[in-house]
Amino acid sequence: MKKKILIISYHWPPAGGPGVQRWLKFVKYLPEFNLSPVLFVPKNANYPINDNSLKSEVSNDLEIIKLPIFELSNFFPWLKSLNSIRSGNISKNKNQSIFQKIIFFIRGNLFIPDMKIFWKRNSVDFLENYISENNIETIVTTGPPHSLHLIGLELKRKLNVKWISDFRDPWVNLNYLNRFHLLPFVKKYHKKLRDKVINNSDAVIVTSKRLKELYSEINTNIFQVTNGYDYNKPAIKLDKKFSISHVGSLYNERNPEFLWDIIDELSENIHGFKKDLQINIIGNSNKKIKQELSKREFNNCIVFYDYVEHKKAIEFMCSSQVLLMLEVDDEESSYAIPGKLFDYLNSNRPIISIGPEPSEVREILSNTGSGKFFSYKDYNSLKIYIEKLYNDFLDNRNNNKRNKNIDIYHRRSLTSELSRIIEEIIKKRKAL
Repeated sequence: MKKKILIISYHWPPAGGPGVQRWLKFVKYLPEFNLSPVLFVPKNANYPINDNSLKSEVSNDLEIIKLPIFELSNFFPWLKSLNSIRSGNISKNKNQSIFQKIIFFIRGNLFIPDMKIFWKRNSVDFLENYISENNIETIVTTGPPHSLHLIGLELKRKLNVKWISDFRDPWVNLNYLNRFHLLPFVKKYHKKLRDKVINNSDAVIVTSKRLKELYSEINTNIFQVTNGYDYNKPAIKLDKKFSISHVGSLYNERNPEFLWDIIDELSENIHGFKKDLQINIIGNSNKKIKQELSKREFNNCIVFYDYVEHKKAIEFMCSSQVLLMLEVDDEESSYAIPGKLFDYLNSNRPIISIGPEPSEVREILSNTGSGKFFSYKDYNSLKIYIEKLYNDFLDNRNNNKRNKNIDIYHRRSLTSELSRIIEEIIKKRKAL
């Protein structure tokens, strides 16, 4: 008989974006490893992005429990500053208007750890009965939002269930958290909550090696299970243009001006480059970036797309000549491995990654032969690499690219790792 585990998640279809992918895929494969997941998710959540196509990936056999959630954003749909918080697009302090500073201060200092904290009390009350009545011994909470870990913490205290907390980011070390003008005691409180969650969890799962190292300073119960891919590569022809595609949100903090300088230079100096070039920017893009790019030498080569469903995003990845991945150039961002990297890997297209050092992305790209990583200071080396990719395009050398050693990032393989962790936790409980 399969063992039931309760998974508490905020992100669930029709939610779009990267946050929903992780447990949507784990849940898909867990039954293959003798585990029967039960999902606890919010009812009528106000997600910043919706992707209705993901509903088709949810099995009809999956047990899903929903409880209404109070969403403050429902009452202020017109407030752009609040929407920017929800999408993670928060300007550095020096770029914030007075009004934004006020909104961000209120968000940071009154809603701890986040605006989903209102869901905690009702969820604990409901789940306390549900877990007892259904003899569930193991629960999982996944964050952000980190309020969900506080639900797990309370259930652990009340019922002494086995509890696994899954962290997709470094919480206290979040770059945008530090832009909320937190008061000193609020910063300390965030750290206290994070450490309490980590110390009381029977196991903590993280998505990167660097995050594991960070949390291992708090406790030794840390395990790494990265994100991954699980789609079958569609039979799509490559673009006839030398297409460079970025899939995902593009906002000011991710704007690699030196890359645009390089493309400007190549457009002016290499015969045919501008004629062959097409830059696809797929996802929500900042207006300032659009305005800046409109002044570039290659502005007529740029095509902007709004957010597209995941299936369509995969098609863009697989048809592009080159894939572009951009991360914010700060230490906080180095704790995370962008989830789309693994979909990029499976597309078998060469990848240009630009981000902060140190970077696990560099190591993954090197081990899989799938592309190259560049810091924001690597002007000359990036220029040389783009020239090489363009020459490969002209000679049709990109057509048969095959990335290596990517099987370890298939969602089934990752779920196998996850199931071993869960089984160990279950065994420890039985041994007590």
